[in-house]
Order: sequence, then structure tokens, then C-alpha cells
Amino acid sequence: MVFMTLLCLLLLWPGSAALMTSPLDEHFHHSSSTRDIVSSPDASEITRLRRSASIPDITHLELLVVVGPDVQEVHKQDTERYILTNLNIASELLRDMTLGANMRVHLVRMIILTEPEPEIQMSTNITSSLRSVCDWGRRINPSNDTDPLHADLLLYITRYDLVLPDGNKQVRGVAQLGGACSSDWSCVITEDTGFDLGITITHEIGHSFGINHDGVGNTCSRSGFMMASDGGYNSVDLTWSPCSRQQLFTFFRKGKAECVKDLPALGGSLQDWKPGLYYGVDDQCRIAFGNSARACSFTNPDLPACRALSCHINPDDNSSCKRLLVPLLDGTECAPNQWCLRGRCVSLDELSSSVVVHGSWSSWSEFTPCSRTCGGGVTHRTRKCNNPRPAFGGADCEGPDIQAGLCHQQPCERTQLDFMAEQCSQTDSHPLYLQPHIASFYTWIPAVGFAKGDEQCRYTCQSQGENFIVMRGSQFVDGTRCEPDGPPPFGSTAACLKGKCQLFGCDGVMHSGKVRDVCGVCGGQGSSCTMTSGSYSGGQAREYTTFLTLPVNATQVYIFNTAPLFTHMAVKVGDDEYVVSGMGSMALNMTHPSPLDDNHLQYRLYLTPDLLPEMEELHLLGPLQEEINIQVYRKYGKEYGKRTNPSINYQFYTPRRNSDVKEVKGKWAVFTTPCSASCGLGVQRYFHVCVAEDTNNPLEEHNCPTPAPPTPPHTTCQLPPCPPRWEAGMFGPCSASCGGGERVRPVRCVQKLGADVVNVPDSECSSDDAPDAAEKCNLQHCPARWLVSEPGECSAVCGPGEAKRQVSCVRPEDGQDVEVDQSFCSKEIRPSESVPCVVDVCPIGWESKKEDQPALKSGLSPRSRQTPVYVWSPVISQCSKTCGNGTLQVWFSCVDHQTRLGVPDFNCDSSSKPPPQSEACNPSPCPPVWRSKQGVCSVTCGGGVATRVLYCAVVTEGEEEEEVVEDSGCTDFPKPAAVVSCNTHSCPARWKVFRTSPCSVSCDLGVAQRTVSCVQFLHGKESVVPEENCHTAVKPATTVPCLLQVCTFRWEVKPWSQCSVPCGYGIQSRAVSCMGPSNPEPISPLFCLHMPKPITIQGCFNDSCADVPTTSDVTTADQTEAKASIPEEQLPPNPTEIITVLQTTAPPTPGGSACGQLLLEESGTVDLRNVSRRCTVSIGRPLDEVIHLKVESGSLNCRRSRF
Repeated sequence: MVFMTLLCLLLLWPGSAALMTSPLDEHFHHSSSTRDIVSSPDASEITRLRRSASIPDITHLELLVVVGPDVQEVHKQDTERYILTNLNIASELLRDMTLGANMRVHLVRMIILTEPEPEIQMSTNITSSLRSVCDWGRRINPSNDTDPLHADLLLYITRYDLVLPDGNKQVRGVAQLGGACSSDWSCVITEDTGFDLGITITHEIGHSFGINHDGVGNTCSRSGFMMASDGGYNSVDLTWSPCSRQQLFTFFRKGKAECVKDLPALGGSLQDWKPGLYYGVDDQCRIAFGNSARACSFTNPDLPACRALSCHINPDDNSSCKRLLVPLLDGTECAPNQWCLRGRCVSLDELSSSVVVHGSWSSWSEFTPCSRTCGGGVTHRTRKCNNPRPAFGGADCEGPDIQAGLCHQQPCERTQLDFMAEQCSQTDSHPLYLQPHIASFYTWIPAVGFAKGDEQCRYTCQSQGENFIVMRGSQFVDGTRCEPDGPPPFGSTAACLKGKCQLFGCDGVMHSGKVRDVCGVCGGQGSSCTMTSGSYSGGQAREYTTFLTLPVNATQVYIFNTAPLFTHMAVKVGDDEYVVSGMGSMALNMTHPSPLDDNHLQYRLYLTPDLLPEMEELHLLGPLQEEINIQVYRKYGKEYGKRTNPSINYQFYTPRRNSDVKEVKGKWAVFTTPCSASCGLGVQRYFHVCVAEDTNNPLEEHNCPTPAPPTPPHTTCQLPPCPPRWEAGMFGPCSASCGGGERVRPVRCVQKLGADVVNVPDSECSSDDAPDAAEKCNLQHCPARWLVSEPGECSAVCGPGEAKRQVSCVRPEDGQDVEVDQSFCSKEIRPSESVPCVVDVCPIGWESKKEDQPALKSGLSPRSRQTPVYVWSPVISQCSKTCGNGTLQVWFSCVDHQTRLGVPDFNCDSSSKPPPQSEACNPSPCPPVWRSKQGVCSVTCGGGVATRVLYCAVVTEGEEEEEVVEDSGCTDFPKPAAVVSCNTHSCPARWKVFRTSPCSVSCDLGVAQRTVSCVQFLHGKESVVPEENCHTAVKPATTVPCLLQVCTFRWEVKPWSQCSVPCGYGIQSRAVSCMGPSNPEPISPLFCLHMPKPITIQGCFNDSCADVPTTSDVTTADQTEAKASIPEEQLPPNPTEIITVLQTTAPPTPGGSACGQLLLEESGTVDLRNVSRRCTVSIGRPLDEVIHLKVESGSLNCRRSRF
């Protein structure tokens, strides 16, 4: 007995020829191609044939899909979405009314193999390959049709290049003719070649249901239909031929399709959603041309958007696109609120979709490699809202589309600022075009301090020595540090990711919200450290004194000095490196090493309204990696009073020492989890926990010996059997977006048996608790809209005319359009009841005035001039193309020969009417033409320029892509300008400050007047416009504060008083006060000690006085000697630096007498001997000094009132 089987093979030859062969044949048999005219059946014919063949109104094909490991390796995490999309394509084709079976596809299971199955042997022997799939399928597919996991047909999808015995590799699929519902051959194999996989699946399922190729053993055309032998994969309107429909009816009539007549056990079918909702144009390009392909950025006006797939193949080349003449998937968005449908870009009304499609996430991609080798890079994975995409008013996906974490966080040798600076400097050689064709080069540095947040991550750099920042690229490298808009929580890290500044928690996970406690422990409770606080007010004059040494691992360091007028703080790292101050002067606001680096130190100085130092503070979050010394510098010593002392307070946290915590010994204890199930069979797992030896209280793991002992294996737990329960699936989409629809969900009675959940009869579950399988949805009224009928006949015989149409206002109700009053529709957008129409170009000579000649009709004798004569007049359309082999249409209409007006066709002899015909026109090939790709405009408004990339290209009919040729091929056409104007619309008016007057003061804070005008930029020129064009709320102030320099504290000198004596030598005094830069009242002299204080007393001389007589008991002047001295401890520490002695010379006195002299020395002797008249001696010393006088010898008769 010879075993014979007929395999149906779908092949794709060059030229898209599809063949079918028997595996026993040694060569292929080509059937002659016949051009039979086959009309599509109407609904009544389909209904009649369906009833005669006993085909149910709806058939259900339960499908088991097995995806080969080679397919999974290519599509990876996108495999399931890709297969479902192609199954949707096949499902829609199997429901087509031309098949007559309304076959619903139900996906019972999808098995995605990651490793090859030994029993499935794909080889060059197609028969053997198909048999191995069927044999393996019988083992995993339950034979009982009532089993919920039973499938009527197994579909195996592979990327193995199917091949025939003669070496032909143009095979796309293989199936047993009529193998569906059989026990041996209910399986098919299809080759994954892209989105035509859905058509291949449909074609092979057709073979499995006994449908042969068109034109093979039947009279149908070999092309144009689903089962055509010449492929037809580029068709946008594939239908089933009458031969296919008749063969399917025969298959049903013979009782070979009983397996598809029963309802599926699991209910529900593949979603009736268009595949383009799952795969956009970019996705389709990647499937067709590789992962680097993307949708073409420009369009061809001569080719409808949905008719061909145009893609950029080279990611660095935007000037050319490769075109694949296959239609875009139905549901692909082709314009705002428009989608592709059978090669046409149609609106929602034409799409006939009343189902709102809510977006759903795809699966996560693999994590990317770490973006940096040190310093904290980023690894991330993404998902897309394309499974499906939201459409027809559906909601977008909820939740994040990206997950990211930090990696390689070990420190680099360079700082984070250096890493950003390196990226900026890499663009130094890239010119910047501030004006067309004029290249400028700058040295680029980070724009830290000028840009923050997302703006900082968009490759924003500053020109060194200039006052502008620009974007030097699309984005910084992922992991580049950035400054968030607000202060980040302790322990978090701000890093760039895809051009945005993202916040990572202390656990390294983006947006985790995890922070460190005050001890620096991620997620800690602040119990592992102690706080240290204190104050300091000492120090040495003109020296840096270390008052605090911060230890390693210190955290949350905060130090502030509220008396920084004569003191300031400094920070010293290591032995000799100062990072704040250290040179005897106060530092300005700074961050070390930069705001981008972790554990940076922040120093801030605050000023009073008089611009005097008011407070300085240090922030250091830590944990510190090395010891840091905090020092204070004071200008004056303690002898100058408390006002010269620092007033420093500090606090920080350090980890607890081992002596602070009572040592607790721990041990490992084994704990058991509760049973994983609340009923039936479950699992209990074991785990180790570190507990105290004495109390069994949980401890940190470091208190127990390491490593932990091995974990015991888990064990099963058996609880009472689970009772049957209702299980409800997810509601499907609403059947209507408004006007009242319905959505359904699968509801079944299930029972858990071990690890499996099985279906049980619904009677096992309580009917009172059964959830609803359907519910009403979208009950709101639909908005009314205008509905227009198809236009009637055109009023013109040829040329332009007018056609009438009916306009009505309708509103959807219960799935049907119901006409309502026209007041419900907007009259402003009411369509016109007549539309212009053009029949076509009038025949040659139609407008001539020559006398009409008599015409013959049906061979009769000529009629009289009074009898109308009707003739068939040609109507010729325009050529479809101006070059490159176009076509024009010629048809004939009946006209009155005398009036040349159109009349109904029955007036002419129908037997003599010439048939419509097509004629070739404009056969000459199209010449190459200039094409261009325009770059970015130099300005966003006001008239800028943009550079276009010009290239010469030829578009030939039948070619899949534009062919770029040498520019010499376009010399017959003027070459477009390479630079064109763009964004010529006016820029919004803005305020501009033109000039500023000098400051009103020579020092300290003053005011300056400035000119502010409203300007507008247009055509490269800035012009002043009326102020009404600018917003007054944002007008810059015309008076602004100014500060030329800080005014120093100064001594203010009052006029000298009158001489103390009317005659002879006396003294004069004057008031000297220390004045501040703005305070009109005198202040402490300590503020003016930086400059010498003017003298306050000097000698004076009036006319000589008469000698004063002396008493007898007064000794002679020779015996009198007075010595004045000042205690040394009262002197300032360095008098020569504090006061400069001004030598003042009094008028000369006779005989060199000391009378009338001003003495400024620290000590000395005044000789008053031989003085017999009134004598005054002045001694000048700094304010607040005590002067001691001692009489060495002599006898004075002094009065108390004068001493």
C-alpha cells in the first residue's frame, strides 16, 4: 500500500508567482493563467449557498499557536505582540463575507519556544517537517474537543527557510489539503517573513479546509484573490474567489469541518482591532528593513501615504528613502484623526469603528548596558504604549514607560564637572553659524549655574569668555550629573537620562523615593548615629585656628558664624589644601568641588542691606571620605572686645561606636512561611533570620556568624480542597463610543486542583454569586452630525458642472444612524447641497461653429434637419501622468448632434456604442528632478534662513526607491536655492534696555537711570515699536540699583575749638568720629582702625602774657621736673600699625621752653625749671588711654581747680 498525501505549498517566485505541488512529483506543474471575469457575490447569494451547505452563521476555529525559538530570538520580548498582530490580520481575512463562513478565530494557547523541541525536525524534506509538527502537536493537544485546551488546528511559525527537493527556497508555508479537523494532519507550518505572515497564515488555513489554489483544477483567475497562485501580497483588498467559497462549502457539506461548529470552551475571540494600532510606521520599517530603519521623514505627493512603506535605511542619511510597494497595515495612523484602511487614508467615519481602543503596554525591553564605566552610569529598559496604541478616543496607558537604575558607581579619577566639561569641549571643533555661511568657533565649557533641570541635560554649554549658552547636541551622555530644579532629598542622585534630569533614590532606582537618614543609611531610621553639637568664639588674631575636625563618615554637617564682620571660616582638607578661604580674606559663595559632584561642600555668605557680612554657613551632607579641618580667622585679638570674636555654632552626626551599643550575640533561626494557598495544595518555604540568643528577638544580620547556613528545601502543604468559584476575565472594549453600547467578558466556573485551575460545570458554582458577563457602557448621547448622500449625476455633458446631493442631520442610536431635527447639527458647518463636478475634457471641435452634417443612425436614411440626430461622442480624460507611461480613459456619451448637449443614452443606438478603452499617453521617461531635504531654521521667528540638501533623483514606475543620480542630470532645470527663507512671521515684541546712566554715587549703593524701549525683530533687523506692543507687566525697571564699590569706614573731623587761653600757649580740641558708609550717626571706632585716627588736641599760641608772680615758699623752676609715662600693658598689641603719629610743631618759644608744646611720645620728661610765667603743655595720646603724671622734683603751689 502506497501512502500518498497532497501537500499545499505557498511559494513566492520572482514576479510573485505562487505554485502548488505534490511531494511525490519531481518537478512543478504550472497551470495556464486564464483571465476569467469573476464577479463578487452579493449577500443573498452567500446566504443561499451557506444554507445549502449547512454552514452555521458563525464558525469557531480554535487555534493552538506554537512559535519556534528562531522567531523568539529575532523578536525577543515583542514576540507575543508581533504574533497576535499577524493573527488579527488572518482573523479579519477569515471573517470576510466573500468566504461565506464568518469564521471566528479563537486563540486557545500560544506556546513560545525558547529552546528547540527535539521532536520537531525542520529539514529540507517538507513532508517530514510537517509530519514531525503534527506528531508533536498530537502529544500536547488534548484529543477531547470538550477539553478547554483542545485546539482544532495547530499553527507552527518558524524562520527556517523552507525549501523544496529541487532547491527552491521561495516557499512560505505548507499544509495538508483538507487536513483540518483530522486526527493526523491538523497542523500547518508558516514562515515568518514580516507582516505578510498574516496573509500566509490565512492562505495555509484555507488549504487546510480543502481550498485549492485558484486556477488549479478550477476556472477562477490565478491572480487577485486570497488563494491566487501568483501571491497577491501587495494587494490592499484581498478577498476570496467564488472557487474558494465553493470548495469550502463542499468541505462542509461532506462533514469534514465538524470541529469548527461547536462553541469554544473559553469563550471570546481575537480582538477586532486593526494591526496598525499595534505597529506604527517606524515598527513596520524595522520589521521590513532592520532595527536601524525608521519612517521616511518626507512624503511623495504622487503616492498615497497608505499605499507604500517608505523608510530611511541609513540612520545617518535623511536624504533618501527606500520604498516597499506594500500597503501599510490597517489602523496605521496616516494623518491627524485618520487611519489607513485597505491602502486609503480614511477618517473615523469611513473606518466604521465604533470601538474605543484604550492603550496597553508592550512588554519591557532588556536593560541597556551601563552608560559609564565609573562615576555612576545609567542602565534602563523601556516599554511602549502600542499593544495596542490608543485610538478613536481611547485612553492612554497609565504608569511609567521607562525603568532605570544607577550602575558602575565607583568614583572616577576626575570629578563629575570634568565629565560634563569633556563632553562640551568635544564640540570645540564644530562651528557655530550665527550668520549664514559664517562659521564661528568657541571654547565650550559647562553651563553650570546658568541652566538647571532638563535644560541642563540637553547638551547645554557656555562659550568661554562670552555671555551666551547654546545646545551643542541632542543630549549629554546618560548618567551625566545635573542640578534638579529643587533641592534633592538626602542621598538621592540627579542624573541625565534621555535628555531629562531624573532623580534616583539612594537605592539607585529612578523615582524610588528612597532617602538616607541623618546617619547616611539608605532607608534607615536615624538610630545608628549620634549627634555632636557645640559652639566656638575664640581664635588668635591674624591666624587660622582649627576649632573642629570632622571625622570620616560624618554626616549632615552644618556650621554657621553669625559674627563674620571681623572673622571668617575656612575649610582645610588634608595637610595643606584649602578649599574655602585660607588666604586671609573671606571667600565668596562657592560649592566644592562643584554642584554636580556627590558629597559636595556648600559655603554661603549672607550680607546686610548695607552690604556688610551678616552670616556665613557651611553645609556638608556626607558621609565624609576623609577628615576635614574647620578653621576660623579673626582680624583682631580679644583685647578689642567681644565684637571682634567669632560666634560659631555647629552640629553633625557620627556613627555609633561599638562601646555605645551593648554587644548582642545572635544565632540563625529557621522560620517557615505560611502556606502559599488558602485551600488545596500549597507550598511552605523556609528562611533564616538572625535572632538574639537569649531573647530570640530579630537582629541585624551582622550580629550572626557568616555565612548563613544553607536554606532547607521547601515543602508542600495540604489544606481542604478549594470550592468551585466564579472567575471573570477583563471586560472587552465597548461596542459603541456613545449612544449606549455593551461590553462583555468571559465568565466561567473554575476549581483549583493542585497547581492547576480547571473548568467545571457552571452548576457547581452558586448562581447568586455569578458576575455579570455583560454590562452597558458609554450611555451618553452621541453628537449629531451632517450626513450627505452620494452626489447625483453631473449637470454637464463634458467640462465643469454641478451635482445635487441630500443633506440630513443624524445621530447614532443603538448602533444605527437616526435622522433628527437639523437644529441638533451646527449650521455653520452644514455641507452644501450641491457640489462642483467635472465630467471631463470636451471632445475636440465641440465648440466649433461650422454647419452640422447629417448623421446616420442604425444604417437608416438621413433624417431631416428638423428631426434630432443623436450620436455617440467621445469623452477623453486627462493623462494620468505627465511622463513615464501614463494612461488616459476614453468613453462615449450620447449628445444631440445639432445642439451638442448631452441627452440620455437611450436616445442613441446602444449596439453601436464603442466600448470604453484605455490608451497610453506621455510614454517618454520622466527626467531627473531636483529634490531637497530642508534643515532647521536659523531663527524661530523674524525671518531666518535654512539650508537645504539638494540632490538629483529619478523616480521610475515600478522601482521601489528613488534613485539618486549625478547633479548633471538635472542641468535642464534651474537648481533651487540651497538657502531659503524661513519663519518669516514677526517675532513677538519685547523690552530691551539700550543704555544705562552713570551711578548716582561714587561708592556704595546708588541708583542709575536706563532707557527701556519696546523692540521687534524682523528680517534680521531690530526696530523700536510703540510700547503698546509689549506687555507692561514685564517691562524692566527704568531705575535700577547700582554699586560701584563698597565705601570704606572713615574718620569724620569737626572744626578746631578756640584756644584754651586768651594769651600765651594753650590747647585746641576737635571731635573725631568714625562714620559708616550709609549711617549718619557715629559708630564704634573699631570700624575705622584700618586707617590712622586724626589728632584731637593741638597746641595754640596767643599773644604773650605778663609774668605771674610767685610766692616765697615756691621753689625755683630749676628744681621742678615732671615725668609722664603710660603703662605698657595699656598699649595696643602693635601700635605702629594702629596709629600713625603726626608730628605737630608749636610756635617757637623763647629759650627752647616746653611751654605751649604738644607731646606725642609714649613717655618722656617735661622740664619746667626756669619757668616763671603761666605755662601750658599738651600731651596727645589715642582715645581711651590712661596717662600717668609723676612729679620728679620741685615745689609747686597748685590749685585743685586748675590741675
